[in-house]
Amino acid sequence: MTTACAATPERPSGSDADGVSVRAAGVVIQSDPDRPRPPFDFSDEDADLLGDVQRGALAYFIHEVDPATGLVRDRSGADLISVAGVGYQLAAYAIAAERGWMVRADAEARAEKVLRSLLDQPLNRKAGLFYHFLNPGDASPRRLGTELVVSTIDSAILFAGAIVAGEFFGGDIERLADGMVAEADWTFFLNGKVDFERGDAPSPDRGFLSLGWRPVSDEDPTGEGTLIPYSWVDCGDEHRLATLIAVCAPDADHRVAPETYYQLRRQIGVNPAAEDESLVVWFPYSGALFTAFFAHCWVDYASIGVDDPAAFGVDHRARVDWWENSRRLARLQRDKAIANPEGLPTFGPDAWGLSACDGPDGYLVPGVFPERIEMIGAKPGRDFPQHDPSDQWGGGVVAPYAAASSVVFEPGLSLRAMRHFRGLEGPGGERLAWMGSPDQPVAAGARGRYGFVDSYRGGSDPWRATDTVAIDHGPMLVLLENARSGLVWDLFHRDAGVRAGLERLGLRRAAGSRDD
Repeated sequence: MTTACAATPERPSGSDADGVSVRAAGVVIQSDPDRPRPPFDFSDEDADLLGDVQRGALAYFIHEVDPATGLVRDRSGADLISVAGVGYQLAAYAIAAERGWMVRADAEARAEKVLRSLLDQPLNRKAGLFYHFLNPGDASPRRLGTELVVSTIDSAILFAGAIVAGEFFGGDIERLADGMVAEADWTFFLNGKVDFERGDAPSPDRGFLSLGWRPVSDEDPTGEGTLIPYSWVDCGDEHRLATLIAVCAPDADHRVAPETYYQLRRQIGVNPAAEDESLVVWFPYSGALFTAFFAHCWVDYASIGVDDPAAFGVDHRARVDWWENSRRLARLQRDKAIANPEGLPTFGPDAWGLSACDGPDGYLVPGVFPERIEMIGAKPGRDFPQHDPSDQWGGGVVAPYAAASSVVFEPGLSLRAMRHFRGLEGPGGERLAWMGSPDQPVAAGARGRYGFVDSYRGGSDPWRATDTVAIDHGPMLVLLENARSGLVWDLFHRDAGVRAGLERLGLRRAAGSRDD
């Protein structure tokens, strides 16, 4: 699909006469310099709402843990650990201690127990990266259906959370976290290496991080195995986060080249509902909103500004301020929810946020997309994927964590959505999307009162999820904190390895950022 983009003030000089294509190198996605950026100043009323949502999410990471290992469950209805959920768990304890929602000593003890449980089990990792799923009682690898995989993205989220906890608590926690991150050999997970100094060029199946590694035998999880033949090659948050963490590896022999980050493909599109600032870089294989905010949990793109792929010898890539880009993707989701072309009863100006979540029939990944713009001179496959997706509405199922997490981009619209979700009632007057937050201090709160439900559907046949999911509640808790104080950003950017890696990438926080 293509569309005219002549109405946008961002239209680059490289556009063709009809305005249906662009030269990617001439596109710069950046916001009005007067647009407020996080952390934001919230009214007392808004801060109370955000605190309620955060404390509800935090309660999950306190109560849904295995007593032996301290590891948080992947979801409340399953005795299973996801290491990505553990990454958010570690950050949650830093937030809780900072805000006085947990006694610092308790939060610190929990974080240390989590890290020791992971590191004391030698079978749960390969080349320093961790299996996606673990058994709760001993942190050993866990097969889930057909999946027994050492996961690069789930490990990246785990390491990010460990870095945050280490910087906050210091001492043994920092030592354990630093050792965990240093052990990870990201070069092992490259699907074919390239030599950028020699002029090698990566391709979709060569030179990028694999999604993960599989062992030949379940009985020998650290023995022989093979890389998954699919790589992180596009611009979604998972792609950028995994690659950025790999660039930031403290051991030079374990890190990937910064050029790999800039080689990630940047498909350009347009939001036809936007009167201006309509151009956007997007991931054509998923329109779920989490693909626009997972990296923002850790990386302070809001203060970094526009990047420059050309400085690393990479052509046919737009220059992007990723905070602004994600803000536009959040607006796109809301615009499409207002348009609601299928007439589904859930959606509206305050009910938006299609993202990975539970649905009535199981796991669901709905999402929506901008319209594709042709990139003049760009090579299909190398510079952009050829996949043309269609919007997936998920039968009207909305995930409140998606709009709530977007508070870091669009605070006013996100707060309106949160108030709408909290006030929704089912046909019997019951709360449809809000479980409530603990009535007492979180450490003594009632089990199961975890704020927003994972997902719900409105209308004459309402439905709501019964499970709470760690990787949905986790980013919501973290991003609300970043919107309020920037705490998690400050801690992540304080790490020496992160600072050195961002320097290699030519990315710097704005003057006055608190990363010292």
